[in-house]
Amino acid sequence: MQKRTSLMAVVFALAVLLVSTSGVFAQVQLAHFDVLSPPETCVICHSGAGEKKHQAIYDDYADESTLELTIDGVKSVDNGDGTFNATMMLTIKKNGAAYIDADGLPSLEQKRFYAVTYDSATRQFLNSQSFSNPAALGDGKYSVTATGIAYDLNNSNGLAYGYIADGLLDTESGGHVSMYDDVSNAGLAFGDAATYESAANVSGCEKCHGAPYMKHGYRGPQVEGLSDFSTCKTCHYDDRNGGHEDWQILVDNPARYAEIHAGDSLTADEEAQYAYTANIKNDVHMSHAMEFPYPQSMSTCATCHEGKLDMILTDANFKLETCVSCHPVTGPEEGTDPHRAPALADVMSHDISLGECSNCHTDGSVAPVFSEIHTGYDEHVYAGDGTKYSDAITVTIDDPTLDGTMLTINFHATGTVGTADAADIVPAVYVGGYGFDTKDFLSPAYGGLEGQSGVWDFNPDDAYLRGSAYFSGETTNGATWSVTFDLTGLDYYEDGAIKRIEIGVAPALTVGSNNVVLQSVSRTFNLEDGAYEDYYAPIVDFDTKCSNCHDELMPHVSHGMYFASNVTMCKMCHTPMSGSVHLEMQSRSFDSYVHAIHSFQAFDIGDVNFADPVEALRYDLHVEHVYPNFTIKNCESCHNEGTFEVPDQSRSLPGLLSGSDSVETWDRNIGVVPAYITGPGSRACGACHRADLIAEDEAGELVSLNQHTKQGGYLIEEGADSDETQGLLMTVIDYIMALFK
Repeated sequence: MQKRTSLMAVVFALAVLLVSTSGVFAQVQLAHFDVLSPPETCVICHSGAGEKKHQAIYDDYADESTLELTIDGVKSVDNGDGTFNATMMLTIKKNGAAYIDADGLPSLEQKRFYAVTYDSATRQFLNSQSFSNPAALGDGKYSVTATGIAYDLNNSNGLAYGYIADGLLDTESGGHVSMYDDVSNAGLAFGDAATYESAANVSGCEKCHGAPYMKHGYRGPQVEGLSDFSTCKTCHYDDRNGGHEDWQILVDNPARYAEIHAGDSLTADEEAQYAYTANIKNDVHMSHAMEFPYPQSMSTCATCHEGKLDMILTDANFKLETCVSCHPVTGPEEGTDPHRAPALADVMSHDISLGECSNCHTDGSVAPVFSEIHTGYDEHVYAGDGTKYSDAITVTIDDPTLDGTMLTINFHATGTVGTADAADIVPAVYVGGYGFDTKDFLSPAYGGLEGQSGVWDFNPDDAYLRGSAYFSGETTNGATWSVTFDLTGLDYYEDGAIKRIEIGVAPALTVGSNNVVLQSVSRTFNLEDGAYEDYYAPIVDFDTKCSNCHDELMPHVSHGMYFASNVTMCKMCHTPMSGSVHLEMQSRSFDSYVHAIHSFQAFDIGDVNFADPVEALRYDLHVEHVYPNFTIKNCESCHNEGTFEVPDQSRSLPGLLSGSDSVETWDRNIGVVPAYITGPGSRACGACHRADLIAEDEAGELVSLNQHTKQGGYLIEEGADSDETQGLLMTVIDYIMALFK
């Protein structure tokens, strides 16, 4: 057990060092004398920064546009040679009044106009045509034209579509993605084009990309008068040649991709081998399965196709084009990245060139049909009927018994689905201690039931599965469990710094050979009152926000831990008491960790061999990614409203940031940065800013950020070893928290 050093003892020791004639000891003392610095002053200058400087930018994107575009009609003139000249008539308003630009719309930062035909028999969009040369007609009326097109839109099945945007916002997006203050999309359907029904749902896009979802930040998939996603077909029409063969090469042959990324051109053979059609299906599947770090399994088709699986998992769609839109063909020799779909060569028992899959994979034939191979659901998360295991089988923590320092924890589980039964759960119990009436854990979670088998075999030497000798008396009766925990096992419990604990249960369940995902649960227990209490409403909406994008958030699958976490359970291990192991210059604290991850700071940079083109490339690609809302400034994509301002220091503990990682194969500008003890604002808000500066290797700005933190609070360098560092951290915590009741 760790013991706190009393504040008076530290002050006395510092006073002794002040009068010491030893230069070495004097330097050490002076370096740490700012332990007695006042709390952070961030809130003085940055009050409301979350709402005014971050969320407000996203809100400008999401709120009602002051621009309004209408397509009034299309007029075609027959050229007599089988082609037509077409004029699209527009009306543009701003704040309800006519938008005046006598020069023909150069004042608008975005303006694009298209027409495309639709074949209802094949459900294909073809013959996309771009309109240009905007001309002002007066009173907010404009025209755009296209010459020599192959159809008269007024007498065809098709649609006209356009969008305008203005007021570029300050976000991290760039390249093909931009966000604007004002955006308006408009369309007009001809013939039966409006009858097109997509097999995907816009709500599926909104799960990760936010609402309203705008492709590229300004192109709406839902436009009045047009069917969903038909607007996307004006660019991603069904005979357009694809231009991102590199996505397939990225997973098929990473070394070759590195050469292409460095400037090498595709060979003719590669262009032929990886040729594809840039329709919506292919571009969406390939980008999410190959280019982006997609946050859930691609096998969960229902994320985008919920309620429409019967439209996609058909024999007609079971063809090579569909397969290679998600799967690499051969895969690298060392195997496909485990976060990607496996290579077809690894999952097929026959030559891929045999032809249409549905020749054999059809009802009543020798091979399983498409819907048997892909149910549309991740088998770890969903039962065969599409029910989430975590919805069908739940764990409840019952009333405990407290006898002195011995706490008996009782809990049970209920539910079945398919062959999965609550009685087969192997549970893990966690206990962590809140410090000084804050929302943070002063004593990280210790795990049990000790001695259980399988993935829940808690080992005290394993940092991820922290076993504890303080658990005892395990009993099991079907789906009912009981375990006793000695509270003296909590760090700082006997010092009186812990008045509340969190009791958590993480259930593990195996169905056949498959680990399935259940939801962990926790409750706060007040040691003084001897009862459960509602304590600190969550600042993050896990169920409807984290799960939107992650489906079921399984943070430690790589350690064999198949359970869906929740924010409180995460915080029980991700406490401010430690620096991050995997993310340099960040805290293990949940806020620092999550902010850095979603700013795409890379893990374990010291393990990256930057002399290897593939490893260097993967690092570059990772840090260049942008949060799927096209900006991380949409705080409310995770946070509850109003819970993303500068932290209240009376409710959040000081914490420890890790030092910089040792990077031997990259001569980067950032040098050696020690571990620091700092305040909650620096830890949480600073996490995103540090991640950005680390990714850009901005050594000078990183030094300035640290100095700014020190001037507005405290930034105390680590001690000579971990024990001294923890002693310093507790001294800071003692001093800061003594300022509050």
